[in-house]
Amino acid sequence: MLNKTLTAAFIATAAMGSFSAMANDVGLLTFDGAVTDSTCTLTTSNGADVNNVTISLPVVKKSEVESTTVDKGVGSRNFELLLTGCPESVKKASVSFMSNNMGAIANGTIEPDANISGAASNVALALYNNTTTSTDRIKIGQPGSNTQKVTLENGTGRLQYRVAYVPGSAWVATTNPVVAGKVSANAYFTMNYE
Repeated sequence: MLNKTLTAAFIATAAMGSFSAMANDVGLLTFDGAVTDSTCTLTTSNGADVNNVTISLPVVKKSEVESTTVDKGVGSRNFELLLTGCPESVKKASVSFMSNNMGAIANGTIEPDANISGAASNVALALYNNTTTSTDRIKIGQPGSNTQKVTLENGTGRLQYRVAYVPGSAWVATTNPVVAGKVSANAYFTMNYE
């Protein structure tokens, strides 16, 4: 098995709050990365190189976050990682995700940076597979946890994902509710090739 590592910063910046109080807030999800010469070229579904990708997340109400589960999420956005130009020796590809801001490891979510001015609290982001055969949640920091694997055809492949807001790992409806504000979090992904 040929393993190559691509480390990319996955930065999600989004605004939370009620639509009436913060109607002009916009969410933002940015990916930065690089690919070595010996692996595949990695882009997104809009054709942008992974180093310059922006995916906007919608503004959601805190009540929507509090009424969802970590396995469902709200305010989701779909995104794809497209592999092209893969060497003939590479037959399959998969991705594992890590973050310095993980929630409880068992929960596998990405917690936002609490040091951002006006940061939301008790909210997190979750990643999910987004294929016709799998919509399972991917647990950040647990390689192999519902990891999507794509078989490459003619040196190309498509990895399909979804990101959504979920309650944070410390959220408790009656004593530790979601607090509206900005959400900024990051994760890193590692491309694995076989």
